[in-house]
Amino acid sequence: MILKYAPLNLDQKFSLVYFRMTHDNCWSKITEKHDVMIHTLKLLPNKDRDIIYGLFELKVKGKRTLRDFLRDLNRSGTIRKLGGLSISELKSNIYIIDLYETYSGMIQGKLNDYNSIFDFDLVKYGVEEKYAVIPSENVNELKNELQSMGQLFDFRAKYFPNFYEVLTPYFNFTPIEMQIIIEAYNLGYYDIPRRAGIREIAEYFGLSKSTVQEYIRNAESKTMSNMKLFRMLNELKRL
Repeated sequence: MILKYAPLNLDQKFSLVYFRMTHDNCWSKITEKHDVMIHTLKLLPNKDRDIIYGLFELKVKGKRTLRDFLRDLNRSGTIRKLGGLSISELKSNIYIIDLYETYSGMIQGKLNDYNSIFDFDLVKYGVEEKYAVIPSENVNELKNELQSMGQLFDFRAKYFPNFYEVLTPYFNFTPIEMQIIIEAYNLGYYDIPRRAGIREIAEYFGLSKSTVQEYIRNAESKTMSNMKLFRMLNELKRL
């Protein structure tokens, strides 16, 4: 089989999109009356079953607020099922929750329809603030769809030349960088306080300390490339 590829300019194939809106008939509206902020950790849309499984991070001011928010969330017409709730290891006022919501009429459903390869969000005071990377040819259609779903306060888009950077390419790391950074984590190099230093990692691999330091610096530099993405998100928001 011979595959034929149309000549494409990859620099313009995908666009980074930012928008801020209220979403009619969505459980995110509940945050209007509760001191809660929500960030999506993972979503698994299933259009055929009209359902989206979601894992969310909640920042809540007080257990009473959490209780009232969960009560109203459970009554929302777009929630199919509430799953588990656990306290994050990061802070005492951070919780992790999973749930099933409807696919139809949801912003994430639309992003899925328009082939989003990345999205990042924050919901508070009843307003959804989102970033997404979608094919450039879908930008105008997405904007039109969003305008029909609620009040769209802001919508911005620009070409995203190195769109693949948001996917954190595995092959960006050399095998030895990957091994060392993982083992450094396992040995407690990144714990506070540290349970292991460069010397222990070097002894584990049978390498010199200077060599291990170089590998760790290289791996950390590549890992921190995601900060470039956050800088781009902030720049788009401020255009």
